[in-house]
Amino acid sequence: MTENYEQVLVKRLQTDIENELDRLGLLFRVFSRAKSHESIVKKIEMKGEDYYSANGKKIQDLFGVRIALYFPDDINIARQALEKLYPLVSEEVDPHDATQFQAIRCNFVFTLPNVIAEDSQIIRSNVLVDRTFEVQLRTILSEGWHEVEHDLRYKCKEDWEDHGDLSRALNGIYASLETSDWGMTRLFEDLTYRHYKAKEWAPMLRNKFRLRAGNDLNPELKKIIDQDDLGKSLYRLDRTKLILQILTKGIRFPLTMNTLVYIANYYYIKDSRISDITPRALSRGLDELE
Repeated sequence: MTENYEQVLVKRLQTDIENELDRLGLLFRVFSRAKSHESIVKKIEMKGEDYYSANGKKIQDLFGVRIALYFPDDINIARQALEKLYPLVSEEVDPHDATQFQAIRCNFVFTLPNVIAEDSQIIRSNVLVDRTFEVQLRTILSEGWHEVEHDLRYKCKEDWEDHGDLSRALNGIYASLETSDWGMTRLFEDLTYRHYKAKEWAPMLRNKFRLRAGNDLNPELKKIIDQDDLGKSLYRLDRTKLILQILTKGIRFPLTMNTLVYIANYYYIKDSRISDITPRALSRGLDELE
């Protein structure tokens, strides 16, 4: 019963995170798990009696959340979204080493919301478990590799002793996935440019933003963009900067392609014609946030 309830708590945590990332329109998948009482005991035994203490180092990953982003440039956005939701305790982010094939850790420990920590039977009954949870950020392409590596190499280190060449080869597969991650991003940038040159504004915006934001562009908005250099201004928008603006300002209007253009115009382009057709509720809401 205890284990089932801990799973309920981590699912509550997962839902809160998914709602925040959905608000930004990011493409992602979230996975979560809660350690069982037996797993906690096994971890304590494996580390040794003196490793954890009530007044010192404690187990920080009773709850674990893994976020797989579709695009590598969204990892930093997801991180900032998490830091806005929860106090950051610590991080393990590996620097890129051009001389080695190895997976890059992007792990964070955050403070649990009080309502979850106080409901956890394991936290209440075990002084060696901290009121924290761990988050791992990855790309969707590297997710499967990490699962294989964790279950078949990390947990079975003895199987890989004296086989360093194969261990390096496994890391090389990760390196190829990392290259594919960035290659896919570049592909969408090239597609965006082609649509820009063809003055195909809806496809340009769709492939530039790479968000869950619908497919349709208001015909009146399209007509305005066809004039002057508005298409160029939209093409040159900093995608990450716009999404972080939505995050930090707490903008909670449903994201559509039109809404993104209206928000971009409000903060960066400032074209009066677009301002005139911006829905009154949206423009008033943005004013209030300022």
